[in-house]
Amino acid sequence: MKKIPEIRFPEFSGEWIEKRLGEVGNLKYGKGQNEITNLKGNYPIIGTGGILNYSGDYLYDKESVIIGRKGTIDKPTYINKPFWCVDTTFYIEFFYKYYPKFIYYLLTQINWKIYNESTGVPSLSSNTIKKIKIHISPTLEEQQKIAEFLSSVDEKIEIVAKKIEELKKYKKGLLQKLLNVKKGEPELRFKGFSGKWVEKKLGEVCNNITTGKLDANAMVENGKYKFFTCAKEVYLINEYSFDDEAILISGNGANVGYIHYFKGKFNAYQRTYVLTNFNVNIFYVKFFLETFLKRHINKEKNEGNTPYIKLSTLTNFKLYLPPTLAEQEKIAEFLSSIDEKIELNEKRLKALKNYKQGLLQKMFV
Repeated sequence: MKKIPEIRFPEFSGEWIEKRLGEVGNLKYGKGQNEITNLKGNYPIIGTGGILNYSGDYLYDKESVIIGRKGTIDKPTYINKPFWCVDTTFYIEFFYKYYPKFIYYLLTQINWKIYNESTGVPSLSSNTIKKIKIHISPTLEEQQKIAEFLSSVDEKIEIVAKKIEELKKYKKGLLQKLLNVKKGEPELRFKGFSGKWVEKKLGEVCNNITTGKLDANAMVENGKYKFFTCAKEVYLINEYSFDDEAILISGNGANVGYIHYFKGKFNAYQRTYVLTNFNVNIFYVKFFLETFLKRHINKEKNEGNTPYIKLSTLTNFKLYLPPTLAEQEKIAEFLSSIDEKIELNEKRLKALKNYKQGLLQKMFV
């Protein structure tokens, strides 16, 4: 069977060539940070988790791909400037007829874990890596065209990811200025509103705080209704216990205090708090909780094998409210508009990543 990719630029033809990874370049060991003589500089020091620091020394000054040999072994790193990589990594010194970034994209498609040589900390030897078989375009021109095309997709992904980061940072700053009340008023206020803000307990503005009744593993695949646990992810289930507009708060575990909003039929885990029947704007409360609840929880949460919060932690939580419902709604609508932009860009980011993954699967053999 001929080795030809499913998607190919029309100006190229011919079967792709099988090579072992050791035939595309020399595999070199990284060196420990203790061998760096100058820790002040702009050259990245790269480990299996990414950039660790910067130095004035570099180990290699040409394009390369860095492969983890201990610990994280499944995330190759492409670099096109002088760098230092540590002794838990290898780097490739490419031969002239191979385009480094093309090889990088190809290597992201390898299931590195099947080559793991350890039952403990994952590890790879140079001999194992050198023997890995890959299929390569016969021309440097095609390798370059594929790499440049995929790089353009990566640039779009980076732009959208940066936009999301900027929007989240912008929202965080606004939350502090719009909701952090000192001497009866916040730092930033919309025109047309005045008067002192009112302090209330959460138990005074929410008339019903309860929990779900189900086990955390009660979810089913392709269920009809949303199922909220103490995870950030939302699962599905075939039965509902609530049909309401609610704020849901994770009551224990690593995500204790994490907040969801939902309106409709749903179910919940027995350690997930369900807050319904508000006498103020529910979205305003949601944003206030997102801003200050974690701080409150850190002061009052109970520590055992698993961190958790008690009902009183929520009912006694103090929040500040604008004196009118109109101002609450104005703040909530403005912040919700930022959330909508974040959500839109997150959907774009997911679509771009799926698009790229599809390309990777079809542009390589």
